Amino acid sequence: MFKKGQISTEVDKGPFLFSLIAFVGGTATAVLLFVLGNGDALAIFAGIMISVVAVVSGAILFAVLTDKAYIDNGILYMSYLFKRRSIPVKEIAKIELRNEVYSVYNKSGAIAGTINAKLTSVGDIVMELDKSGVNFV
Repeated sequence: MFKKGQISTEVDKGPFLFSLIAFVGGTATAVLLFVLGNGDALAIFAGIMISVVAVVSGAILFAVLTDKAYIDNGILYMSYLFKRRSIPVKEIAKIELRNEVYSVYNKSGAIAGTINAKLTSVGDIVMELDKSGVNFV
């Protein structure tokens, strides 16, 4: 679901659908409570609580949709939230797995980016990098 090319991670369907339903349902319910509540204190309180759920589920939805990695034309692209990094595969010195996060290092030893190890189809990227001769630590 939402693949970006052949060698790409995918958005997990479960968290995506759950956060989408919570966001849409929470927003709709909050609007209905504010419009049809007629100023009732309980309706306003419930609307505020459901609005908080909608905002949090919207943030989770955004995070789920932006957490991805893919390889295109020999370049590894890694993105999460507002950070998007890229590095040519030939410039990767090593990749280290620690705390379920792949840290990608460039030839100078600096971190070029990170990839969430729990993403769906991250194995395809790891296999492609392994074929390219990248050192895994």
